[in-house]
Amino acid sequence: MQILILGDCASSGSNVLTGEIAGDHERKIEYSLTWRGQYYDKVILWYLRQTKGSRKKMLPVDIPLEAKKYLHEQEIINSYWKYINPLVVNLSKNGATAGGYFKRLKKYESANGKPDVIFVTDHDANHKWQVINHKGKKYFFEKNFDPRYPKFEPNEYLEAPVHVQKIAYEKAKHNFERGCDFARNQRMMSWFLRYLDKNNYNYHKLKMYKGFEQFDDNDTVDCSDLVRQYTAGDGDVPHIKAKVQPLIAERIIKKHPWLTTIK
Repeated sequence: MQILILGDCASSGSNVLTGEIAGDHERKIEYSLTWRGQYYDKVILWYLRQTKGSRKKMLPVDIPLEAKKYLHEQEIINSYWKYINPLVVNLSKNGATAGGYFKRLKKYESANGKPDVIFVTDHDANHKWQVINHKGKKYFFEKNFDPRYPKFEPNEYLEAPVHVQKIAYEKAKHNFERGCDFARNQRMMSWFLRYLDKNNYNYHKLKMYKGFEQFDDNDTVDCSDLVRQYTAGDGDVPHIKAKVQPLIAERIIKKHPWLTTIK
């Protein structure tokens, strides 16, 4: 059975390995361990230790990207799904939106076909997304804008050209200043769930936040109280987040006990 997970940082395991990597598990981590270079050196050293004797040969310039990829992989493995069923395909991503859920679902289907079951979560209702049409090509971004750090910084790891990324960043800034991110996310989530219904997907909902009324029904597993325990502004308190991962799993299993029988 193919079980697909579509969520944001509440489901990606982000920051749960902070104690192992940085040793400072009680300090709030904004967004992620590698955001704005914080803890990046420690992530790289951790990656080199963890993969000693097994990693492929690479140029020194490529190590930071490989370390970041490895961190994401290991965080996914150590998310709450670890305590439910590690065989699921968890495509959760920091900063994700319903538009990103759709893009990741279609990419998954192009290689694997339609999943048997989808678990879809809500996301922070202030996340940002942009669609840019440039020279006949459509680009989708989930670029953030933080007014504390207004300078545009390109992501060298994206395939999109830097000037297209700049357009997306300016759009993220514009929408933030207009205060319309919440309304845009409401519309996109409504569209995505209608898409799943219209196309007869077998899906279940998990609630991690407040803000989307579609996740307020009795069929949805509400874990928002557990997420609030570790949330601090735009970041996480890592040791609390790690502690509640099995509690989130217990709550989901109680509603969906069949998950533990999938092999």
